[in-house]
Amino acid sequence: MKPTHAFLKAPTVALHVGLVVLAALCLRDSGNVYGALVYEDTFSADPGPLNGRTTAPGFGNWTNTDGAFQVGSGQITINSNTPFDYHAATFALPTLTVSDTLSLTITVRPSGPIFTGFGFTPNADQYVQNSGYDWIYYTGLNSPTPAIQILTGQGAQGLIYNAELTNPALNFDASLPTTFQYTYSASAKTLSIIATNGTSSSTLLNNFDASATPLSGFSNFALQFQGQALSTDTFPAYVDYVKVEVVPEPTTYAILLCGLGMMTALRRRR
Repeated sequence: MKPTHAFLKAPTVALHVGLVVLAALCLRDSGNVYGALVYEDTFSADPGPLNGRTTAPGFGNWTNTDGAFQVGSGQITINSNTPFDYHAATFALPTLTVSDTLSLTITVRPSGPIFTGFGFTPNADQYVQNSGYDWIYYTGLNSPTPAIQILTGQGAQGLIYNAELTNPALNFDASLPTTFQYTYSASAKTLSIIATNGTSSSTLLNNFDASATPLSGFSNFALQFQGQALSTDTFPAYVDYVKVEVVPEPTTYAILLCGLGMMTALRRRR
């Protein structure tokens, strides 16, 4: 057997140690090791109370401030016992890192004298009106002036968008549901929002500077119904679709592949 000298082993040991350290650093910096985390719900299955409803791995389950929210017939609505009060529902989001992109798609139709609000809060069971960041205040059917407002928060602060549904820039029909698509880049600290109603679509925000919103502000998705019509009404307020994605930036994927590649190389050398 050909002897292996100690001075030849040293570089190999150093290489192994270097690969392990580099792989660990790559995986640490990638934030979300498992790639995209997705929760999608059409609310067509498992009817009943919204409170405790299961979401997806990496997300928390729905929690409510009261028992008003219910799921049935493919919708989140307010039950017939508690029509006109503040009702909040939240679920925890995966912890964002500075290299993640958060995407939210929600389809909603407000109906009632006051509003439906949705956005993000730092803690569970908080009202967007009091504690929300980058949230939408939406009035629709039975409101004197159906409109969309966007507030950067926290709470009722930082109004950056305000348009009635009849505004030519929107031309939305209050009787139809509206789909909102959020995209928040944690690395660029920008927020974009597109709204679609029937055949009309409008960009509400395009790479808005959201640097004033802390990452902790995106800890929970929050939904608020205030003074909204009941599920038993002819035109109830409802949400019938939610999809949330937390996706590492492309550079993060490259770093993750780097770490996995190094670990694979180390295994082969062994």
